[in-house]
Amino acid sequence: MSIQRLLILSLVVGVVCPDSDYSKVKLFCKDLPVEQVTCGGDDLDKQFSPSTEAYQICDEKTEAPCCRQNRTILVECRPKKDVVCIGRSRSLPEKWDGFEVAYHKELPCRYVTGYDYRTALILSVFMGMFGIDRFYLGYYAIGLLKFCTFGFFLLGQLVDIILIATQTVGPADGSDYLISQYGPILNKVGMENHTFYQYGSYYYKQQFLIHDEH
Repeated sequence: MSIQRLLILSLVVGVVCPDSDYSKVKLFCKDLPVEQVTCGGDDLDKQFSPSTEAYQICDEKTEAPCCRQNRTILVECRPKKDVVCIGRSRSLPEKWDGFEVAYHKELPCRYVTGYDYRTALILSVFMGMFGIDRFYLGYYAIGLLKFCTFGFFLLGQLVDIILIATQTVGPADGSDYLISQYGPILNKVGMENHTFYQYGSYYYKQQFLIHDEH
């Protein structure tokens, strides 16, 4: 009888508590390496506009994913088939089938509303003394001052040529210039409280502590 009871008990435990090696997994899906997760996909490719060579900006008519004003695009991330990680439940690991969305991730994007970089630079070089470049970018008050003072006696025109050429001055609405994907796009590199360093194929996170001196 004892042997039969042991057999029955083993069957019950096997059904109720099936053997699952991934039950002890503590890895969150958002921390998966890039080769084990797919973010974006076809939905993201459809939102890329060939006319602006950037992702469509978010408005009332644009469907997600789209580029928001903070220059990030929110995309869906799906772990690949048979990958085990903690996703939606945030407490228990799950085995994913490759189609379900585990989390959302913010990716950088260029917020382009249509102001062409080449047009602004050409206007600044040839018509900057009349403030046409500033009118084009939406700085109407400065454009009017340049028009009345002949480009601040040509000094203002020279300054604006340098500022526009280096992309220090952009459109007044805070958007990015419309530039070819392989054009002279300048990315400003800075450092914040959380900075990522790349060594080989791995990313290590270095946190800088900022102490306020009073």
